[in-house]
Amino acid sequence: MGHRIIRALWGDLRGAELKKFSLLALGFFFLIGSWWPLKTLKDSIFINMIGPLHLPEAKLASLLLFFPLVLLYSKLVDHFSKEKLIYVFISAYGAMGLVLVYFLMHPQIGLQNPEVNPKRWLGWIFYLFCESFISLMLALYWSFINDITTTESAKKGYGLIIFGTQLGGLIFTILGNYLSYDASQYAVSAPRIALISVIMFFGVAIVVFILQHVVGRENLGGYEDEIKSTKAIPDQVGFLDGLKLLLTHPYVMGIFALIFFQELISTMMGFQLSLLVKATYQEPGLVNKFLFDFALCVQAIACLFGLIGTSFFQRKLGIRSSLIAYPALLGLFIFCYLINPTLQTIFYVMLIAKALGYALNQPAKEVLYIPTSRSIKYKSKAWIDMFGLRFAKASGSAVNRAVGPIVLLTGSFALGLIFVWIFCACLIGTKFRKAVANKELIE
Repeated sequence: MGHRIIRALWGDLRGAELKKFSLLALGFFFLIGSWWPLKTLKDSIFINMIGPLHLPEAKLASLLLFFPLVLLYSKLVDHFSKEKLIYVFISAYGAMGLVLVYFLMHPQIGLQNPEVNPKRWLGWIFYLFCESFISLMLALYWSFINDITTTESAKKGYGLIIFGTQLGGLIFTILGNYLSYDASQYAVSAPRIALISVIMFFGVAIVVFILQHVVGRENLGGYEDEIKSTKAIPDQVGFLDGLKLLLTHPYVMGIFALIFFQELISTMMGFQLSLLVKATYQEPGLVNKFLFDFALCVQAIACLFGLIGTSFFQRKLGIRSSLIAYPALLGLFIFCYLINPTLQTIFYVMLIAKALGYALNQPAKEVLYIPTSRSIKYKSKAWIDMFGLRFAKASGSAVNRAVGPIVLLTGSFALGLIFVWIFCACLIGTKFRKAVANKELIE
């Protein structure tokens, strides 16, 4: 009975393969479960401490931070196994998180002080801490998964992973929503939520440890092992090799383009949401509660889609169609916002941008890395998911600074980008399909 349910939802997963993807899903349960409350707190704390008009500057600051961070990451990849690298970063961010929680509870430096001032350094540091953690750990954990997965296995198992991912986000967003219910207790509840999230970091490391000792090395083979490539693949590559591949390899540049357009448009429309939220709700606790309500809706939809939609789309329609469907649907809702620029409409725009971005677009993009070399999986992916992603957000912030709250300019520019996005998705999806059909390794 249980196997029939699993087969209907995600395909013919059984034995060691089912165990592997269940553990990988559990790792993402902890990773995204810790991230979504922090993501909501990151925005609410920054808005209430620094002010929403400084959000573009925060995204630009994160771009400056990620250049040295991605260089450090690329260097560490050469000296640590992927499992040990996960342990290193989890330990470092766990320690930093506990220190920040302490300062959030401080009566003068922390949230008990209601002053809104761009000089309040804690708001900036907490924002950059949250941004860097999820970008770095997502890149690393997905690289780890893509390195031990074949394309056919991914079509089945990635649906289960996305379900675990969004289930973690849903459960801990519900918890954050519950703890934030009393808006008057914001200065007390926000640090508690942050503390729970930081403790959850360590669950990811525990799951990776269990995976390595329970599943077995023979069941952790990837695409390169499947095609038995005879080409020598170096164990180490220079920390700038990933950037060189990104700038010179059309396939890798195509993956970057998909992420760039998604994050650029999401940043532009997210700024519209932030402005309307702050204009509608004056109390800090109400702003925080609205953002947690929004996060809860995102996670509920993403979790449901991960349960019944992610694997179905990948198995029945293919990766190319999945990559095209997401920007097309997002463009339709942005057009609706142009016609009716209200908080309710932008709420639905961002709901599609976030929920289906996580449950439909993200797993499809990750599958694109499977037929690539380890240099692309770890080095180029790090540049794309960390520095490149921040560059996209910074570009969106630059647009926001230029046009401000002007809905017509923001929406029209976003729609124009979506047409280019769909064209790129068609090209990269076709290249992926040919590579897999011919059992080629993209290097």
